[in-house]
Amino acid sequence: MHTHASRPHARQSALPRRAALFDFPASADLSPDTGAARQHTIQWLSRFRVFENHASVEEYDALRFDVLTGLFYPRATGADLNLGSDLVGWYFVFDDQFDGELGCRPEEVARLVADVIRITEEDTAPGGTGGGEGPLLESFRDLWHRINSGRPRVWRDRFRHHWLEYLHSYHREALERTGAPLADGGGDAPRSVEDVLALRRHSIGVQPCLDLNEPFGGYTLPSALHGGFPLARMREATDDVVVFTNDIASLDKELAVGDVHNSVIVQWKLAGGGVEDAVRHIAGLANARYGWFEETAARLPELLAEAGADPGTHRAVGRYVDGMRHVMTGNLGWSLRTARYDERGTEAVSGGRERPWARLTGAEDLIRAGRGAPPPPPGSGPDTRQPMPSEPSQLA
Repeated sequence: MHTHASRPHARQSALPRRAALFDFPASADLSPDTGAARQHTIQWLSRFRVFENHASVEEYDALRFDVLTGLFYPRATGADLNLGSDLVGWYFVFDDQFDGELGCRPEEVARLVADVIRITEEDTAPGGTGGGEGPLLESFRDLWHRINSGRPRVWRDRFRHHWLEYLHSYHREALERTGAPLADGGGDAPRSVEDVLALRRHSIGVQPCLDLNEPFGGYTLPSALHGGFPLARMREATDDVVVFTNDIASLDKELAVGDVHNSVIVQWKLAGGGVEDAVRHIAGLANARYGWFEETAARLPELLAEAGADPGTHRAVGRYVDGMRHVMTGNLGWSLRTARYDERGTEAVSGGRERPWARLTGAEDLIRAGRGAPPPPPGSGPDTRQPMPSEPSQLA
């Protein structure tokens, strides 16, 4: 089962070969300010003591999260791109906290998630209260206030809703890793590809990244348009394409650490056969989602005209659709350039090794002391998605 994880040369060549299965392009369209954002975010994370030494900085920098940001937002520059780069960098630093023992301790994950959520409830004016909570929470407070300050209320509410979905997904993943019972009756590892998607659409963190397209582009989509057909379905397709791409790109890494939240691994276990058969199946699902997305994007001008949308709405929707497209193709482009998913990335987390910034929560001391926290109360976990409306008349 772990053959690929034990052969470095096979790992080195596997990703480009697997990526050739995708029918959509790997973007190389970078913001011109990507290099400046790269330095900015390293300095920003260093200011909050995320890195303990120069070696940690070098390991982080090799992952080239600045490239991911520059591909996500190729038209953003200056302070906007710096803000997007800080968000992407924080995402991955936060995600790496759960690769070790913490990721199998639902009580401690619930505690951490609650701490982050409390920050989202604070006043978003610059210079908000708080501090002294450690690098992870202090950097998040700074990021949260900078992103939300001065934004329209409708956008801030939407952005926070997407963040809560993202944060709660970590608690559910921890419960599934331990087989603990869930509020919906589940508790085992994902049983189907659809099970993986139901959780990973939140944990992949795509929706908050898409939200930034609005302030970066100088527009705010009305709630009815953002949540109606077809944009809501197109955002879900974007989630799925990024999940499937990420699961193929990170496959060897996740085989090495034994994680179960990967659609390729679940498909492999369900269907049997070889792992490359599962890779081809998941790539086919990604291609189908992307194809549907482009077909729907081509129909949008007609649907907007039927709904009586003004020229400004046409332009805003066009920019938002471009933002979704940049996230899908940019994620693939970055996956082929980062050290996170090549043989170096797999070795970096093999044999129980964690990233140098993976212990920023203080949870390890609590785990050793045997302390815990109750899981979130019923109803505070990930929202159950309702079926999306499918009538074009609900566009706006």
